[in-house]
Amino acid sequence: MTSENVPPAGGVEAKVVGQLEYYFGNINLPRDKFLQEQMKIDGGWVPIETLLTFNRLAAISTEVEVIAKAVKAADSEIISVSEDGLKIRRNVGNPLPENSLEYWQTIKHSTVYMKGFPQETTLDQIMEFAKKYGSVDNVLMRRTKPDRIFKGSCFITYKSREEAEVAQKSEDKFNDIELSKMMQDDYWTMKNKETKEKKAAEKLAKSSKKVADENETEKAQSAPHFTKGLILQIEGLGEDSKFGELKDFFSKFGDVGYVAHKNGDPKAEIRFSGEENAAQVAWDKTKEAGEEGKVLYQEKEITGKVLEGEEEEKYWENFHTSKQNKFDNNRRGRGGRGGRGGRGGRGGRGGRRDFKGKRGLVDETGAPVQNKRIVFEDEDGNPKAE
Repeated sequence: MTSENVPPAGGVEAKVVGQLEYYFGNINLPRDKFLQEQMKIDGGWVPIETLLTFNRLAAISTEVEVIAKAVKAADSEIISVSEDGLKIRRNVGNPLPENSLEYWQTIKHSTVYMKGFPQETTLDQIMEFAKKYGSVDNVLMRRTKPDRIFKGSCFITYKSREEAEVAQKSEDKFNDIELSKMMQDDYWTMKNKETKEKKAAEKLAKSSKKVADENETEKAQSAPHFTKGLILQIEGLGEDSKFGELKDFFSKFGDVGYVAHKNGDPKAEIRFSGEENAAQVAWDKTKEAGEEGKVLYQEKEITGKVLEGEEEEKYWENFHTSKQNKFDNNRRGRGGRGGRGGRGGRGGRGGRRDFKGKRGLVDETGAPVQNKRIVFEDEDGNPKAE
């Protein structure tokens, strides 16, 4: 946003004085760094030639003599002209108000925010509209950056709060266009609330996105990763079916990695090793080896299908869950009291062996324990098929 020069009313002389009073006035001068630096050079005096580099003054008159005569004749409370008619300064007897928070609060309380002006509206048109309600000290037209296009809204500062309130409460239209008006302090209260709400919404959105991303990552990490088409589900097995014999049977048609089957169960799941769709390749070979595409196992026809979709995902999910549970159980069982190497564990004190004849195991009471066949696990931590 950039402060605009308030266009003075009347003839050339009045416009010159009004423009210079704006330059050296209470609102512009504290913010005009260039003019402040020029005033330091010669005890507050600024050459009229320097002031003529300001566009709005030059648009009124470019003659030093005209400008000097206008200021001298005006007897202004704010500015005066040097005896040689070449310089202008702010009157020594009228110093700037203290640049304090209280002062700028007073300015804010005397300022009205107006919105709804057409983009092509000029400063002179806004001033002409605003001065109906009182004496205008400043007009600040809000513009976009960096192209400085008028945004259709402005802040208009009056000499008193009473005049500002009259302007704010007025229902007058600008060229038949209804304007939105509010006091500047109410405007900033509204904007601060909007900013807080926006930040809160952005924070919530950012937090929600973070949670969603974390959930997505967790879901992706927990989702089973597997090669598709390796699981063949068999149905129709007889009561004499055995897991080891099933492996031997299907090993003729593919590389069997694991067989999930309870002896006598009519169903079994054969997991093949190798590339994608290895189960379908093996099943096709099995059917080709049969008669008329039928697969006979122990003189009974069996059917098969390759798991896919949700069924396949469920199989691998159960597989990885079982594998993780075994891993966790092994970790808890090692290194602690009663675990491997611990007190009372394998290799420690408390175990007993009986070497009468064939080596055997006995329990804590001395009763013989039946030898158990140990089935070693495959690479995935599952019992190997026999």
